[in-house]
Amino acid sequence: MIHDIIPTNKRLHQIKIAPTDRCNECGRKDTLCDHLNECGDSQETWTQTKIIIARMLRASPVQIPEDWLLRPSVCIWPPQRHRAVLWVLSRYVYFRTHYQPSLTANELMDFYRRSRWKLYLTSSKRNQVANYLTVLDGT
Repeated sequence: MIHDIIPTNKRLHQIKIAPTDRCNECGRKDTLCDHLNECGDSQETWTQTKIIIARMLRASPVQIPEDWLLRPSVCIWPPQRHRAVLWVLSRYVYFRTHYQPSLTANELMDFYRRSRWKLYLTSSKRNQVANYLTVLDGT
């Protein structure tokens, strides 16, 4: 993601693999930002993700910058909270890049819960994020 190697139509068109640089779903230029923030139900799912992160940080969702998706250069204390925020961001990017753009916020929440369950199967991984992912229970 950070190195911009996710195969969007824009990137594939530049290397002569895709016939067009337009998104198959919405018809706009298929950039990474479009795929994560604008195409399909991504505005709704990104808003839901910002609410989750804001609950972890005890802040307002408005304070969560949009560029955290592309450049998550944040330093949050304690380290478990920092890892939990990065885990949520990485799960969101995975969800948006591997599933259909038309999936809803409810399906995203189910995905988060399943992913957390898999993470919590290993106690060492569970200790890395502490209890910060319990905010997923209240949504």
